Amino acid sequence: MIEHLVLSAPLFVSAFWSLWLGLDYMARPDRITLRLFLFMLTTAVLYLCHFIYFSMSGHAPWPVDMFYRFCNLAVFPLWHFFLCELTLHRLSRREILLWLAPAVLLVPILLVWDGALVIARIVFAVQVVLVLILGWRMLRRYEAIVASYYADTEPYSLHALRGLLLFLFLTTLASFALNLLGREHFLSSVATLTVPSMLFSVFIFMLGYESVRLRPIVTAVHEENKADIRLSVNGDDREQDRGLLPQDEEDEASHIAQLQSEVLKAMDEEKLYLQPNLKISDLSLHLGSNRNYIWRAVNAGLGVSFSELVNRRRIDHFIYLAQQNGLSDVNDTWQKCGFTSASSFYRNFKLYKGCTPAEYLARNTKG
Repeated sequence: MIEHLVLSAPLFVSAFWSLWLGLDYMARPDRITLRLFLFMLTTAVLYLCHFIYFSMSGHAPWPVDMFYRFCNLAVFPLWHFFLCELTLHRLSRREILLWLAPAVLLVPILLVWDGALVIARIVFAVQVVLVLILGWRMLRRYEAIVASYYADTEPYSLHALRGLLLFLFLTTLASFALNLLGREHFLSSVATLTVPSMLFSVFIFMLGYESVRLRPIVTAVHEENKADIRLSVNGDDREQDRGLLPQDEEDEASHIAQLQSEVLKAMDEEKLYLQPNLKISDLSLHLGSNRNYIWRAVNAGLGVSFSELVNRRRIDHFIYLAQQNGLSDVNDTWQKCGFTSASSFYRNFKLYKGCTPAEYLARNTKG
């Protein structure tokens, strides 16, 4: 009895999130919620079939086995679709069909040819590796996009999902081992499934929790930058200025150079970096220029992200204030430099100076 309760834990967790997300989508439809709902629903069906199979000692009817095989090959592609949506990466219809093709094509073959099971296991392993690699790359690209639009990146970060990806790697090892051995191997001792079952339960719960928490963040980034964010994600950054910048290359270069000069003046002379929660749209408003022009001038022309452009100056301003006033306590100073939180200040200081503020001041402050 206890063994079957443990075995059904992933089913209950995924069913809970499926119900939550389904109701949420009905109230506030959006693509992120829909993608996560489909993943959770498929996961719930997968573990329902899994539970039925073991409850019936491996004698589940063929429709149950068919649904299990389909969901097993569809669940990682659906997770990938959700992660693409969360990181603002748009999949083409062709890509979606390619990801789902194994689940659609192999399942009917599995019903009539047992030899296809080896192929299905290889496909599953390939899916797992691709999802992990592509997921990590998409999260890094998303962080780079956020840094190109916002000075303070912490409120828009998906850093928690990196931890989930690593956790997914551990649970995937368990899943791959089970897939390699076959479910029938565990019929005599369901207790051996306790550890992977609990791992998947924790992962599914944390994924649902973090995704629901992070969804408004991603939605805000997308809504604010929907005019040009797709070009930063999927295409050449030069594309987002097509039709806006002068078509002649010399005129374009001159225009960008002029904007770079104005940007640096706003930062170094007018100290715009002291404004908390500074965004590239604030800079474009300050200069009375199109935001796409400014984006190009900063991120492409100056060769740094907007976040780096601003936060390097904030750090230098902090050092100036600390040395001028002979301060050894950083807490009274970083708030005057445009930072919105201590964590943001310390992270950026370590990033650009290679040490903590206290260590830097101890080495460089006179007296």
